[in-house]
Amino acid sequence: MNRTNTIIGASFLALVVLFAFQIKWMMDSRNLIEEQFNQKVNMAMCYAVEILSSEEGIASCNAPAIPGNTNCSPIQEIENGFQFETKKQVAVATVEKALGIALNFYNIKMNYEVDVKSDYEFAIGSVRPKYSCTLNPLQKSNSNRMIVSFPGKEEYIFGKMKFMFFSSIIILTFLTIVFLLASYTMLRQRRMQRMNKDFFNNMAHEFRTPLANISLAGSLLSKKLNDPKELKYLEVLRGESKKLAKQVDSILQLSKMENGEYKLRREQLCLKTLIQNVIDSMDLQIKEKKALINFEIEKGPIGLIGDKFHLGNAFRNLLENALKYSQDEPIIQIRLKKDSKGILIHFQDNGIGIAKKDQKDIFEKYYRVNQGNVHNEKGFGLGLAYVKMIIERHKGMINIFSDLNKGTRFDLFLPAN
Repeated sequence: MNRTNTIIGASFLALVVLFAFQIKWMMDSRNLIEEQFNQKVNMAMCYAVEILSSEEGIASCNAPAIPGNTNCSPIQEIENGFQFETKKQVAVATVEKALGIALNFYNIKMNYEVDVKSDYEFAIGSVRPKYSCTLNPLQKSNSNRMIVSFPGKEEYIFGKMKFMFFSSIIILTFLTIVFLLASYTMLRQRRMQRMNKDFFNNMAHEFRTPLANISLAGSLLSKKLNDPKELKYLEVLRGESKKLAKQVDSILQLSKMENGEYKLRREQLCLKTLIQNVIDSMDLQIKEKKALINFEIEKGPIGLIGDKFHLGNAFRNLLENALKYSQDEPIIQIRLKKDSKGILIHFQDNGIGIAKKDQKDIFEKYYRVNQGNVHNEKGFGLGLAYVKMIIERHKGMINIFSDLNKGTRFDLFLPAN
């Protein structure tokens, strides 16, 4: 549950950061396009003044600023023309023409408005327009300025960014939809998982009571029966009920560990004694399989602070798997040694082995290898998941090394206390 919330939260945070970066990237791109536009306009204005400053570029009164108006009066009298200190008159239309040539040269093809104003027309303390420049060398001083404005500049910038803008919208919308669908699916799966877990727990509890009653009734009945045939059937009944009870207990123990309902009962342990006790408790199974157990241990005590019950069950599960998945007479090597970092325990058998493709999932709950004799063995696929959980609760780790028909080795590491 916590893992699902963490994944959804991290994904949402990543999506928010992606949105922020995308917006920042769009703003930076817009500023860059505007800066490039401003540079082109400034260069075009300088080029226009250069055109006007040439002998061919200075217009005479033969080119009126307004149709029907042939008067090129000084700037003080009309707005359509102005007179510089050079005593040469230039019409605003001429300035527009020169600017048009310059803007076209710099590939700025958009509507614009041009005007010429003297410095005294600007209010004291006011900011001059963005696109303005002096008319040197047409005049002896900088008293007059050419002012240009672009009413459609925002549309021009958006046109440059159109592909970038819409592609970003499509990508972000797609990612948002994927995030919402993935989050919904994960939450739905978590709900189904919780329902399945509750079902298995309830089922296990419901099975536990009748199994206990069957075992008790079998024990009482065995005391009254004398016929060997009847006792044989009774032993089968008792044996199968014990197997089923063991599977039920495995489900309940694993569920309690996952839900945090069970806390490890730590105590000082002698691992040599603990493993030997597990081997002794399985003496009947070992003899039935005609197995050979080699238990090697370094000299000196190897102690650990841990949960005796659960560590013993973990070792028993590994030993049972070694006996269960052997084609011939099992030969099982158990090595126990200690180094500067912790305790190493090796369980190695000569069984049928596990394929490489299955090894990554072998510690998952309910996972069973669907191949040959492995599938024929009964169980819920909880044993190795339980072993891994117990070892990790002791802050250790477990690894598997196996090849088909060459046996399997489990390496357990438990940190020194």
